[in-house]
Parts: sequence; structure tokens; C-alpha cells
Amino acid sequence: MRPRRERGQALVEYLIVFPSLLLLILGAVQFALLYHVRNTLQYATFAAARQGSLKNAKMSTMKDALAAGMTPLFTFKPDIGSLAKGRAIAAVEVFNPLTTKVELISPTKAAADDFAADDPADKTKRLIPNDNLMYRSTSAGSSSAISVQDANLLKLRVTYCAKLVVPVVNVAIYGMVNGIAGVKNLAGEFFADPVASGTATTPNMCSQLKDRFGTVLTKVDDAAAMIGADVSFLDDALDAISNALSSFTIPGLDWDIGGYRIPVTAEAVVRMQSPARFDK
Repeated sequence: MRPRRERGQALVEYLIVFPSLLLLILGAVQFALLYHVRNTLQYATFAAARQGSLKNAKMSTMKDALAAGMTPLFTFKPDIGSLAKGRAIAAVEVFNPLTTKVELISPTKAAADDFAADDPADKTKRLIPNDNLMYRSTSAGSSSAISVQDANLLKLRVTYCAKLVVPVVNVAIYGMVNGIAGVKNLAGEFFADPVASGTATTPNMCSQLKDRFGTVLTKVDDAAAMIGADVSFLDDALDAISNALSSFTIPGLDWDIGGYRIPVTAEAVVRMQSPARFDK
């Protein structure tokens, strides 16, 4: 008796493997884009720190230099119009506290308390001296526990909420970063869902508002229920505001500030080329 021929076996095997293969391919693309964002952010952070070293560690100046360094991320065509639009989008991203956090790690106010003197150009300011450092005392200050030489090292840390743009894997990566378990994240049900599998455990500055504060409101709901109060309208309001922000598009720039994002951090250290200026 002749053996029966097996037909369609390869197709069945392919259909079984295809979803996993697709996730691997899409994931590779998304992580490549994140690597590009990380490299660009590292360069932009150094440019911002360098500008800060020349401009008395002024935060607005450093943010402007950071936006200039990140412009290539948002410039999609080789023309002046696209470059101008990319520069504007970069400025929006950098100066928006929901998407970018710029921290001046050093010099600190404590270092200014130890070493700063009055600014001759502005009596409301004080300057940490950066001249003749090799001849100045190397003793550590009582407040900052560092020397004046170390106080002239500008250290900048930038945390940027990188947008996840590849479909399917963007939700999966966002869920993993925020500690969201289960398949409910594929339906967009995150923190605000009281079901354990849809509750995130590690929110961060890049989480959507409903995901950052949803668990807090759940606790408020539980506490209110014990006294017979109904505050479910707070959940609805948070959800509405979060959804509005995530889908908000800047007029004229065609750029939405929302979407799924995760934090990417870069640091840079340069020596001050001008005295760091602080308020009194």
C-alpha cells in the first residue's frame, strides 16, 4: 500500500512560526530605532553640556543646545523647510516636561554655598570662580564635600521619552517597561484597569497619565467606597485627559506629543569655561 502524501505541512508549520518571526523582525527594527535615538541623545547631551560650560550653566541655553542636537531625529527630508520643522519639533520635545527631563547634577547649590562670590554684573546672582584653579585650595567645602576644582565640572543628565513607532511591538515594549503583565495591554487597558494582570508595577516619567496615576485613583476609589462615596468621575476625567494628550497633534508641525514612550538617558561631563551662575 502506497503511503499517503502529506500536503500543506509546510504551510501549517509556517503559520505556527510566523507570529514569533514577525515579532522578532518588528522588535529588531524598533530596537534599532531606539539605538539611533540613544546615540543622537548622547551627542545632543554633550553639546548641551558644552554650551552650558560656555554660558554660566544656564538651563535655558543648555536646553536650546540640546534641541539643536536632537533636530536630526525629527528632520525627515533634505530641505530647509523640513529642517526648520524638525528644529521646532525638537524644541517642543525638549522644553516639554512630559517628554524630557534635564538635570544639572554638578555644580550644585551646595557648591555655590561653599565657593560662590557675588556676581559684579548682577547683585542677585553669585558665581563659582573658575580662574586660577591650579592655585586655589583643594580642600572640600563643608556643604558640598567637593573642592572648587570639582565644582567646575559640569555634569548633565538628560532623560528623554523616546517614542515607540513600530506597530504591535510598541505596545509590548511599553508594557514590559511599565511592568504590565498579561494580554490586556494589547487592548490598551493599563493602570486604570483594576484587574491584576492589567496593573503596572513600575511607572516612570514617560508613562501615559492614566498609567502613572491610575493605581492611585484605584486606591482612592476603594477608600471612597468604604464611606459610601462615588469618585469614579475622577477615573473618567484622568482617562479623558490622558487620551487627549496622547493624541494631541501640534498644529503646523504634524507632530503628536503622545504615543507609547519609554525613557532613554544620557550623561555628559565637561569642564566649565565660564563661572557657573546661581541665584542668591
